Amino acid sequence: MKSSSKIILGIALLSTLGISGLVQAINTKQVKLPVAVISSQHKPYQVAEVPGGDGDGEINDDAQEQKESANLQSLAKIGPQQAQQAAEKAIGSQASQVKLENEDGNLVYSVIIGQKDIKVDAGNGKILYTDTSNAETNEKDRPHSSIRIAENADENNETNDR
Repeated sequence: MKSSSKIILGIALLSTLGISGLVQAINTKQVKLPVAVISSQHKPYQVAEVPGGDGDGEINDDAQEQKESANLQSLAKIGPQQAQQAAEKAIGSQASQVKLENEDGNLVYSVIIGQKDIKVDAGNGKILYTDTSNAETNEKDRPHSSIRIAENADENNETNDR
């Protein structure tokens, strides 16, 4: 074979490989963000896990929120399932969300059922009060939970139990 033929064949081979690599790079699928679906036997919950933030525009607060949540959970005497059961029994409907919160110095589970936000005492499982989206209530008239915590207790785990 002539050397000019070898050169032409070599260039054709390299061109073919280059074009196929380019086509493969274009057709590569983009990476999707992970989403975890957590479900109990009859109550579906969806939790979106977005790396670097929680969707509120603040990137570095996920770790702090997880730490605060763990601190609050260590103070609670009942679990989220017990709070959910208490709220569902009181309202007669299924919950869509359960979250442990420091509500004005009270450790409560916030259980969402429809348009209602049922506050369940994280110490004894009793229903404290119910907020609705259109009701205005005086916060001073609300009952307190059996576990009282300081407003900044999320960070230093201090309590003012009596």
